[in-house]
Amino acid sequence: MTTYPARTSSDTRTPETKLTLSRGHVLVFEHARDVPMEFWDRGFSDSWKDFQYYDLIERTMRCGFEYRYLLVFDENEWPLALQPLLLASQDLAISAGARVARLVAKLRTQWPRFLKSRVALAGCLVGDGKMGTLESDEIATPLVAEAVEKYAGRVGIRLVGFKDFPARTRSAFTSLNQAGYVRVTGFPPLILDLNFASFEEYAMKQLSRATRKNLRRKFRAADGASPAISFEVWTDAERIIDEIYPLYLAVAETSAIQFEIFTREYF
Repeated sequence: MTTYPARTSSDTRTPETKLTLSRGHVLVFEHARDVPMEFWDRGFSDSWKDFQYYDLIERTMRCGFEYRYLLVFDENEWPLALQPLLLASQDLAISAGARVARLVAKLRTQWPRFLKSRVALAGCLVGDGKMGTLESDEIATPLVAEAVEKYAGRVGIRLVGFKDFPARTRSAFTSLNQAGYVRVTGFPPLILDLNFASFEEYAMKQLSRATRKNLRRKFRAADGASPAISFEVWTDAERIIDEIYPLYLAVAETSAIQFEIFTREYF
């Protein structure tokens, strides 16, 4: 298992760039570890997606993604927010039907970038996005949006957005509507309640009779398998990564709905 040294306030590095805003400025950092730790502590102390989370994602999810971290200040040099930023190439036909998808695939043999666009997304690669505000979301949002747009323009990106921010942030994001942003419904978060005393109770209450019968047939086949099927719980995948990673890829690459492919290092 790979471990990383603890961060201290002295680990701060020079930002990649500084951009002037209408009522302040933004410092753009290339790596999570470059941002002064005090801003991670203040902006993300109420979330399990803190510095360690973003640092892990950045180190292990590199294929097709770049990461930046925008530290936004007002005109009085007062820090307002630390906003993680994701840069990626977005397939604009990802949710197209089969007929359109076939047409797009054919056109891309001649024009590989057809219906693909570079995009800058404020938020997180996986799950709900968060604005690490040091004051209030209402105060920070307009300047954060301006910072995202200005940096995106600097690197040649015209499509920007705020990715998977929860519904409770909508009131704070009203200024985005006024600035021309459009809210689009995303995939809903899913919580599966497994509050059952045993697997048998779960099967009786949640599964149909046909499904239970099918499971019993498969369990009998598994009991007679040779060599015998065993069950082990591992807390560190490093020693078995060559066995489990090909299994993960076999499932991920054949899925009807394509999401990000995790790297070996992520596991």
